[in-house]
Amino acid sequence: MPPNPPAQITVAYSRHFDGLIAIAHGEQWRWAHTALEQAGFTRRDDGSFHTPGDSVPVTMAKLLPIARRHRATLQVSSRPYLGDIAEQIAARLPGRWTAQVEIYSNPLWQEDLLPYLWDRGELAQSVKDRRVPYAAKLDSDTGIELLLAEHGPDPEHGYLLGALVFEEFEDSYDNPHAPATVTLPAEPVSAAQVINGTFLPAYHRALHHRRTDAVLAALDTLRAEYDTLRTMGGSGHFSDGMPLRSPTVVREATKSFAERVWLEFLPVLTHAPGVVANCTTTVAHRPADADVVRRLHDALTSCAPAMKAWQDRLRDLRLQPHRALEPPGPMRTRLGRQVLPALGVWLADADDFARIAHAARPGNPPRPGAVTPVPAVRPALPPPSPSAHR
Repeated sequence: MPPNPPAQITVAYSRHFDGLIAIAHGEQWRWAHTALEQAGFTRRDDGSFHTPGDSVPVTMAKLLPIARRHRATLQVSSRPYLGDIAEQIAARLPGRWTAQVEIYSNPLWQEDLLPYLWDRGELAQSVKDRRVPYAAKLDSDTGIELLLAEHGPDPEHGYLLGALVFEEFEDSYDNPHAPATVTLPAEPVSAAQVINGTFLPAYHRALHHRRTDAVLAALDTLRAEYDTLRTMGGSGHFSDGMPLRSPTVVREATKSFAERVWLEFLPVLTHAPGVVANCTTTVAHRPADADVVRRLHDALTSCAPAMKAWQDRLRDLRLQPHRALEPPGPMRTRLGRQVLPALGVWLADADDFARIAHAARPGNPPRPGAVTPVPAVRPALPPPSPSAHR
């Protein structure tokens, strides 16, 4: 990332707030905060500063000498305030969306954002290689999170839009499944049309393929040991043909497998509901495939009690002393035994599932609450605004 002045102030006019919004950033952003406070700006909850009125020259004439005293450079943006643009775009997207400006005053906070980007293109490259002191997060009631950033200082260049992590994937940044950045026009109505017509369809296709691969990878991990246990239980022999020394061998092997199954099968329970929902309409006129999708859906439904127990566990880990909870090993074993029948169904139909899922074309986004992923153990995004780091 290229070097920047140690303290900077960017000022933009906000029609929504009927005044100027100032954002302080740089490694010494506190110097800029002091300058803004002394110039009569009021700090807002998101870490930005506001002063009423539309007289930019008068305000700048007052702020400039104070900023210089505190070694902060001053820049007046030729764009409207990003929060205004984000609100106008959000109001034109399908469903219910909210917009919130996030401030990465310290360059380190911007670096913290990288692992949370699910983007393949210019937005991720910009966050990696140049200063992006603020951006706007667009949140859908279906769980989609998008990031909107200015495409350089020239308003004619519009905006960059990319995706943030939807679920708890381990390798989101620069993931090959990630949807590519789109460049949006500067005008909010046209920008929303590009998002609706181009980006969101690409996003849902990318999410479908990523979920599908996650499910198939989990099943591949479990298949060999599951088949070995079935063979041992049915034949009384090890996989190499040697007879079992004792019936307890199968019981102990099953217990050991059950403890590992829960965590290994969790990606299926997390990601498969969305894939199966996309497949349902695809197989409506193919009875055999419809039966496969129905069996897989029913198997997932049978795991609902185990999923609820796991979600309750994640919640309790944050609220209760760990010593008061069921030990993790026995709990994983218990939940693993509960989902073993569902695992059998999914392994039996895995090839058909792969064929159907790869042929599916995601349609409308899921309804709120229709697909519930496992709650993230870590927060969806790091706290970027200065208010979180004071």
